Amino acid sequence: MKPLVTILVLFLWLGCTPSPTGNSVGETPNTPAPDFTHNSLDGGEFTLSDFRGRVVYLFFYGAGCPHCRSNGPVTETSIHQRFASNPDFVALGLDTWNLSASDNQSFRNVTGITYPLLLQAQQSLVNYYGTSSAYDRSVVVNRNGTIVYQGSGFVNTDVDAVVSAIENALSELGE
Repeated sequence: MKPLVTILVLFLWLGCTPSPTGNSVGETPNTPAPDFTHNSLDGGEFTLSDFRGRVVYLFFYGAGCPHCRSNGPVTETSIHQRFASNPDFVALGLDTWNLSASDNQSFRNVTGITYPLLLQAQQSLVNYYGTSSAYDRSVVVNRNGTIVYQGSGFVNTDVDAVVSAIENALSELGE
């Protein structure tokens, strides 16, 4: 039993480590954001292209990922709550571990996230990062559906860059 626990811990740790793919923190790829449609934990359906004209923050997380569980509150307080009153902003969380609704509810309970959590989103992670082994990542999509920020580190390492990207994208709405 002990080797199984060791393997599981190693898998979870490796699954939550920074990936060599993706852009450096602060880089802006300026490429079209891959569209997606996923069901939410609350039962609705969300399609990224439905938010054209708004700035969208995406939090790619694994519902069982320890780093994601500790950084989820960062996305809620430092990003979502900061911009939630702006009608031109939306935040979405995407569970890339494809865990059950009950696992995602547990994730929501632990993190305090109030924005929509989308289920079965591993393919979206692959579409954005080219791998299914990157978790705890932030992406900002502007009103035109273009990626203006794509982090390659844990959320807590790039929150200032994410906030700056959102502010810049929101300021472009007024032009």
